[in-house]
Amino acid sequence: MLDGMLSVDPWVPPVSPDLAILAMEAADEAGLASLRAWPSVSKGGVSFGSLPPFLCWRGRVDGAWHVVLLQAREVGALVPGARTAPLAPGWLEALDLEALARPLARHPDFPGGASVHVVQLPGTEAFRVRTFGTPAPDLVVAVLKRTSHIQIWHLAD
Repeated sequence: MLDGMLSVDPWVPPVSPDLAILAMEAADEAGLASLRAWPSVSKGGVSFGSLPPFLCWRGRVDGAWHVVLLQAREVGALVPGARTAPLAPGWLEALDLEALARPLARHPDFPGGASVHVVQLPGTEAFRVRTFGTPAPDLVVAVLKRTSHIQIWHLAD
C-alpha cells in the first residue's frame, strides 16, 4: 500500500449470522419494542426495505472498522454507456439509517464494532453520506476511487 492511502476491500456479507437476528439483538439493546425493517443478505450485498442491494466495502481507520454501503445502480451510472434505473429522489434522507446500520455495526466480522456509511452519488465527482458511528470521509473517498474511474471526489452541498 502506498504511504497515506487507506486500505479498503469489498465485503460480501456471510449468510450467517442472520442479519435479522443481529437486528433484533441490536433493537433489544437500544430498547426498541419493534422493528419495521432490517437488513438482509441478498445477491452478494445487503438489502434494506425497497432499495436494491447495497454493495459493501470495509476498511479500517486508526484500528476501527468502517463499512461503506453503495447503491449498485448509482455506481453503475458511473460506467460510460451504462443504463440504470434511477432510485427514488430523497432515498438517502428517507433511509432509516439506525435500523440498517445497527446490525451491521455489531456483525462478528468487525470485532469491537463498526461505523456504517451509506453513500449517495447524486452526480459526477460528488457524493453525500450518512454515517452511523464515527465519520470517515477519507475512507469513503478511497472506496469511491476503487469503484470508479473518477479519482477526485468531493462532498455534495
